Amino acid sequence: MKRTSDKNLAGTLIAVFMVLAAGLACSGTSDEMDKANKLVDDGNSAVTDGKKFITDAQEKITTMLGTDVKHLAEARTLANEAIRLYDQAEDKCKAAASKYDEASKLKIDDKYKDYLATKVKEYNKRAELVETLKSIPQALIDAQSRDAFTSRANAANQKAEQLGKDADDLATQADKIQKDNPTSFKK
Repeated sequence: MKRTSDKNLAGTLIAVFMVLAAGLACSGTSDEMDKANKLVDDGNSAVTDGKKFITDAQEKITTMLGTDVKHLAEARTLANEAIRLYDQAEDKCKAAASKYDEASKLKIDDKYKDYLATKVKEYNKRAELVETLKSIPQALIDAQSRDAFTSRANAANQKAEQLGKDADDLATQADKIQKDNPTSFKK
């Protein structure tokens, strides 16, 4: 009889330890998920700020392009302001990518990691897009003629369009991962 109760006690202890280990593992994952979600919130905040800088820069560009050639110095001042705003937007894109990357390295669901890895690629691409957009006002600052400016600006616009499409494709991929795996994002 003693052997049976020893076996039962050992089995019970093993079961208790397994439940505790599983609970601790889940607790750690929950903590990691909380950290990941906080990092994603920080990344999303950077995205919001970046969008504002881009909007402001584009307003400067619109005004710059509408400025009469007689007021070239004023247009170049606007170009410098747009470049400053684009620099801030680019920094925000890079900050978002960094936060998403940091979150993707935590112990979270693999689908959430895939989503975050895609967001990292998207915001790195968007940072490249903003860098390209900066070349438009820079072209005005550097240009010695209207044709030189137009040529550089058109080339920048074409490259920016492709980068924008690539970034949008990555955003669509990330959205699909999130839509197809809703339980991977909530814990």
